[in-house]
Amino acid sequence: MIKENDFPSISNADKPNAGRIYDYILGGNHNFEIDRMAAQKVLELLPFAPQLFRLIRWFLREAVMRLSSQGYKHFIDFASGLPTMDHIHEVTPKGTKVIYSDIDSVVVAYAHDIIKDNPDVKFVHCNAGVPEELLDSDIPEQLFGNNRDAAVGFNGIAYFLPDDKVAHFMRTLYDWTGDNAKLFFCDTDAPENPKEDLQRFLEIYKKLNQPVYSRKKEKMLELIKPWKVDDPGIMLLEDWVDVKTKVTEELTGKWQGGGIYGAILKK
Repeated sequence: MIKENDFPSISNADKPNAGRIYDYILGGNHNFEIDRMAAQKVLELLPFAPQLFRLIRWFLREAVMRLSSQGYKHFIDFASGLPTMDHIHEVTPKGTKVIYSDIDSVVVAYAHDIIKDNPDVKFVHCNAGVPEELLDSDIPEQLFGNNRDAAVGFNGIAYFLPDDKVAHFMRTLYDWTGDNAKLFFCDTDAPENPKEDLQRFLEIYKKLNQPVYSRKKEKMLELIKPWKVDDPGIMLLEDWVDVKTKVTEELTGKWQGGGIYGAILKK
C-alpha cells in the first residue's frame, strides 16, 4: 500500500480533496468545510454536476449488475470513493467478494466504519496509478484465493491520471488477471484544446494539486489496449442506465467533445 507521506495533501482536512468534493456534491456527509467551499466553485461552472456524478455511480451499478449476472463473484474497484449509494457489495448477491481501494486515507477510515466486519469486503489504501501496490499484496489471495477471473472497476478515475498512468494501469491489470477477467470504466470525451469554461474547471483541480486530464475518446481507446471493448460497446452513460437527462447536452455545450461514456472490456 502507499505510504502516508507519499501524498501529504490527500488526508489533510485543511486542503480540499477531489473524492470528498465528489461526496459532497452527491449529497454525502463525509467531507470537510474546505471541500464544500471548493465544491461550490465546481457547481458555479457545472450546475448539473450532481446529475453528472450520479450518472457515474449509476453506470457503476449497471456494469456490476451485468457482470454479476454473468457469474462474476470477485470484484476489485480502484478509486472507489465511499462504499455507499448502491456500491458493489450492496447490489451483488451475498457471498460476492469485493476489494475496494482509494488514495484518500480519510475515505479509507470512513469506509472501514461503513463496512464494519463484513467478511466479504476489504477496503485498502492504494493509488490507482500504481495498482501493483494492491495486486502484489496478500489481500487478493485472502479474499479470492487463486482465482483471478475478476471484474475490475476503473470508474470515474481515468481523467485524474495522465496517459502514461492509464496505460500502465490497463497493462498491469491485463497481465495480473485471468483469461476471463473483465474491466469496466468511464471517461470524458473532452477536447484537447478546451473552451474557456472547461479551462476554468481544470484550473480548480490543478490548484488542488489533483489535475484533471482532458482527452478525446479516440485517445482513450488507444490507452486501454490490449483490452478489447465487450458488448454492448461504448455508450454514453445515459444510454447505459436508460435515463433521459440534459447532462450530455449541457456538458458538450460547455466543453465540446462527446460527454461521458462507459464500456466493459474483455481480453
